[in-house]
Amino acid sequence: MKTRLSLLLSLALSLVGCAGAETPAAEEATALPVVAGDVCEVDSPRAVPLELFVQPEVGTAPFVGAIERAQSSLDVMVYQMGFGPILSGLEAKARAGVRVRVILDYEQRDVNQRYMDRLREAGADVVWSDPRFVFMHAKVILSDRKEAILSTGNYSESYMLRERNLAVRDAEPADVAVIGRNIDPDVARVDLDLSCTRLVVAPVNARQRLLDLIGSAKETLLVHSMQFGDPEIRAAVAARKAAGVDVRVLLADPSWIDANASAGTFLAEHGIPVRWRKHLHIKSIVADGRAYVGSINLSKNSITNNREVGVVMTEPANVALERATFDRDWAEATPF
Repeated sequence: MKTRLSLLLSLALSLVGCAGAETPAAEEATALPVVAGDVCEVDSPRAVPLELFVQPEVGTAPFVGAIERAQSSLDVMVYQMGFGPILSGLEAKARAGVRVRVILDYEQRDVNQRYMDRLREAGADVVWSDPRFVFMHAKVILSDRKEAILSTGNYSESYMLRERNLAVRDAEPADVAVIGRNIDPDVARVDLDLSCTRLVVAPVNARQRLLDLIGSAKETLLVHSMQFGDPEIRAAVAARKAAGVDVRVLLADPSWIDANASAGTFLAEHGIPVRWRKHLHIKSIVADGRAYVGSINLSKNSITNNREVGVVMTEPANVALERATFDRDWAEATPF
């Protein structure tokens, strides 16, 4: 184990410090990293705490900040690009000589083609996603291989200023290394070893890590999610209610997400309070003192067939902020 962990830190540090190096991208991305301490568990402590941001209140600021701080490279993967300061910021950085590389979801090409054309015209390298994934649904901006902004929402400013979403800034070197390997267009279609990472990655480890998080709840379980359709996830939540855990579920409008109508019925049958709220695009689970945030919807397709990225937060301030966000939305929501 110590040998493997040592190897993990080496790539983490090399990815953070090697922007502009002449090492071929595929070699750089698949090299074995070296890491100090255990980073293989989802809640392994981070030397650099995560930062949580709540939209629409925070707007586009965390994303724009990461783009503006980039001096050498910006790597992006997103389900849907959109008009606004993220797109214009990437264009400006590409024109200024920063290496900008973007992966856009191919299934959303009717939406994304115009943005691909604009980014390429500005000098960015833009490719379509790997067809083995039903959707490349992750939303990540990696700046200088030093910090990543992970989001539950897409990059259109109009959505960011209207929808309930969360964003997380992750500057932990080991996490950044794993994100860098997954976001690198030169190796993104290669099967990578993700057996040692804190991240929640679909389809690699997402199902078990989400089930483990739900199953760990002893007092409180809050599901704050756009979708709630996966049968295994539903059963796990119902089991916590049966075990005496205080469970509440807040979903998107069932007239928008069809699966949520049956989810509402299922939850009511198990005595679980459930409400819905408009413009709810969030994907989050709070289990006592830990909280998942990421692009992964609680649907079978998202967990099993998509490329998705998320994290489990353990920082008390972050978990408290997501609890407060849930409670505020719950107070404004409509019972099923």
